[in-house]
Amino acid sequence: MDLRGFDKFTLVDYPGKIGCIVFTGGCNLRCPFCHNPCLVFDPASQPKVTEKEFFGFLERRKGLLEGVVISGGEPMLQPDLVPFVERIRKSGFLAKVDSNGTFPDRVKTLLHTAGADSMGIDYKAPRAKYAELTGLDEPDLGERVAETIRLALEAGVELDIRTTVHKALLSEDDLAAMRDELSAIGVSRWTLQQFNPVEVIDDDLPQAETYSDRELVAAARRLGSDVRVRGLHGHIIL
Repeated sequence: MDLRGFDKFTLVDYPGKIGCIVFTGGCNLRCPFCHNPCLVFDPASQPKVTEKEFFGFLERRKGLLEGVVISGGEPMLQPDLVPFVERIRKSGFLAKVDSNGTFPDRVKTLLHTAGADSMGIDYKAPRAKYAELTGLDEPDLGERVAETIRLALEAGVELDIRTTVHKALLSEDDLAAMRDELSAIGVSRWTLQQFNPVEVIDDDLPQAETYSDRELVAAARRLGSDVRVRGLHGHIIL
């Protein structure tokens, strides 16, 4: 596994669990709001964490931590992801995999072979705008993400479906279309994430006008009682 980052403690990345998070290098998308551009463009610039170091840490944290979050970048690009998740779960920890959802075949293999206790899947845009917002010009991109969500639902995996929202990228009409698409798949709970104005792929976004917390909460309420809002620090504010 190409591990290029490691946070030894988190209370927000695995909702409801005490966990740690590891980051993998590389991604197939170029989302303008991505706040890990170094992992997308130059993962080798980040200190490498060996599996020996990582599993040694887990051994010392048995009884203290509950779960491990594997994020990125895009973990599904890692050829050793399945045995890595399998080893985490056999070590007595829950495994949550964060993904952009564009590799349903690999997700199917993961769920049928190693399993996963939870998945965080980014639903980035209405299907008609998926290529525009992700920088990957493939017409079936949104449908592939929908298929990944269906597979996770069928497997009974705990799901965290979330969307990073910026006014320059997603209008309220876009959000309403996404709500309809997710409902058609079978998703009830959906989380809107406040845009984090840090180093991102599109340097202009942090300076552009976006939704305030109040506006985002109001939009979520119009979308339905099962739509939540996650603030800048990862905490649910609605």
